[in-house]
Amino acid sequence: MGIKYSEVNFNRLIEDLTGCCLGEASCGGCDKPSCIVGYAQNCAIGCMKDNVSYVMNGDANIPVTDFKLYHEEDFAKGIAHTLKMCRSCESDHYDQCIISVIRNCYEIGLFGEALPYEGSNFRYLSQIQSQNAQIANDIVTEFNQTAI
Repeated sequence: MGIKYSEVNFNRLIEDLTGCCLGEASCGGCDKPSCIVGYAQNCAIGCMKDNVSYVMNGDANIPVTDFKLYHEEDFAKGIAHTLKMCRSCESDHYDQCIISVIRNCYEIGLFGEALPYEGSNFRYLSQIQSQNAQIANDIVTEFNQTAI
């Protein structure tokens, strides 16, 4: 069933998401429910309040029509940090896991769609490498340099 609540670094998740936002001036105001960053932050805060590590229908409710501009390099860093927290759970992968939901939000910002994740960081990074080698390299570099 994925990661345990006690294993999630919620402060890191929220800090990473905050860094992605260009601010209200860029968007003309803040509308968190329709923003991938705001949605992900709300999910993380909800999990913290409820002491859980999953978001029911979290992947299905991501605002995939969000076309705002974000700090893309921070999205790559965020993916690296979520992968660092991920358990590489293989067959126990759970799409509603907060780590998976937030990673999907980053993917939508970078690639325009959520990418399949098969419970393996290695296979996931190989898939990104075939789509965009620079983003994959940025993720791997951050992954290797960061302790969570």
